[in-house]
Amino acid sequence: MKKIIWVIVSSVAVIFLMYHFSVQSQNKRLENALAVQYSNQLTSASEKLTKLSESVDQTMLFTDKKALEQPLDDVWRISSDIRNSISSLPISTETSAVWMNYLNRLGNGAVQVKNGKVPIEEWQKNMAGARENLLALSDQWAFTNRDGGSKDYIVKTFVQNKLDQSGEKNWKSLGNSAKAYTESDFPMTASETDQQKKKDLQHIKDAEITVDEAKQRFVEMFPEFKDAKIHITESSKDAPYPFYHIEFHKGIRIGYADLTKKGGHILSFLLERPFEKTTINVQQMKDKSAEYIKTLGFTDTEMVEFRENSIAWHLAFARKDKNNDALIYADGIQLKIAKDNGELLGLNAMEYIQKEKIDKQELVPINKGELFSSNFTIEEERLAYVENKQLQQRLAYQILARNDSIGTYKIYIDTENHEILHAEKLP
Repeated sequence: MKKIIWVIVSSVAVIFLMYHFSVQSQNKRLENALAVQYSNQLTSASEKLTKLSESVDQTMLFTDKKALEQPLDDVWRISSDIRNSISSLPISTETSAVWMNYLNRLGNGAVQVKNGKVPIEEWQKNMAGARENLLALSDQWAFTNRDGGSKDYIVKTFVQNKLDQSGEKNWKSLGNSAKAYTESDFPMTASETDQQKKKDLQHIKDAEITVDEAKQRFVEMFPEFKDAKIHITESSKDAPYPFYHIEFHKGIRIGYADLTKKGGHILSFLLERPFEKTTINVQQMKDKSAEYIKTLGFTDTEMVEFRENSIAWHLAFARKDKNNDALIYADGIQLKIAKDNGELLGLNAMEYIQKEKIDKQELVPINKGELFSSNFTIEEERLAYVENKQLQQRLAYQILARNDSIGTYKIYIDTENHEILHAEKLP
C-alpha cells in the first residue's frame, strides 16, 4: 500500500514539475516576445523623432507658402504617428501625458501655419528652440545606447513595468497582444519608383554581336585579362533583355562581366581577390576613376558621390545632358575601386544603358529671396533631373543652402512650375 501511495505521490510530483517547467518555458518565450515588441516600438519612436526634427528644420528653410506645404504636412503627420507609438508603450502616465501634449501642440501648430492662422515668422521663431527639444527627446528614446540595448534591460524596464501597471501577471492577455504583434503580416506595397527594376532595352538599335565579338569587346575594355581563362554564356530566354555573361579567372583574380547582346555595351563588372593593407589617397582614387570612366567610354558623366569602407572606394556617376549640362541622376553608373592599389573591382552601368527619356522644359527664374528664409545662404546652384511624385523626370534647380545652426540642405526646385521636388539635409 505504501508503495502504491509513493508511486502516486511521485507521479503527481513529476506532473507538477513538468507543468511548472512548461509554464516557465512558456513565460520565458512570452517574455522574449514582449522584449522584441517593446524594442521595436522604442526603435520606431526614436527614428520617427529624428525624422520629425528634420521636418521641423525644413519648415525653417522656406518662406514661400507653397514650398512650406509639404514640410508642414510632414510635421503634422509624423507627430501624430509618434503619439500613437508612445501611447502603446508602458511608460509612466506623467511622461506619456507631457510628451503627447507637446507633440499634439506641435502638429496642430503646423496645421495652423499651413492654414494661415499663425504667421510663419512666429512659427520659425518658436521652432528654433523646439528642434533642440526634439533632438534631446530623440536621444532619450535611443534606448540602444543604454546597457547595449540588452533584453534584460528592456524586460526589466518595460515588461515588468507593464505587469506592475496591470496589477497581475495576465500572461494570456499579454500573450495574445504579443502574438498579434509578432504575427502581423503587412502586405507589400508597390515601389514608389520603377527605376530599380530591369527594363527591356528596346531603345538600343545596335546590331547583335557574336560570342567571339563579346570576348573581343571584353578584352578591349579590360586588357589586363586578355590572358585570363574566359567562359561566356548567353542569358536565358526569359531574361528581360538578351546579354552575354562572361566569367574570367587569372591567378588570384576571379570575376564576371555582363555585356548586352545588342552592341556589346557593358552592364556590370565584378572582380574578387585578396587585399593588401596599403591605401591610396582621395586624389589618386579620383584619378583612377576618371581613367576607368574614359576607357569604358562613359565620357558624358560626372562623379556625384563617393564613400569608402575597409577595402574599397564606392563612387557614383551621373550622365550630363548634352544640351544644358544638367545631371541626370537616373542615368547613373556605380564604380567600386580597391583601396590598396586603385584596381577596378566593380561596375554597374544598368541605369546608364537604360537611359531615361528627357523632355524639353522651360527655365523660369526663381526669386530666392522670396523662397528662402533670410537665415540661409546659397552656396551652389546647378541644373539636375530628378523625379517628381508622378515619377516623371523633371529639370530642377539643384541648390545648396546653408544655415549655421541647422546645417546644409540640397533642394531640388522644378524649373518650370517651381515645385519643391525634394529637399535633403546633408551630413
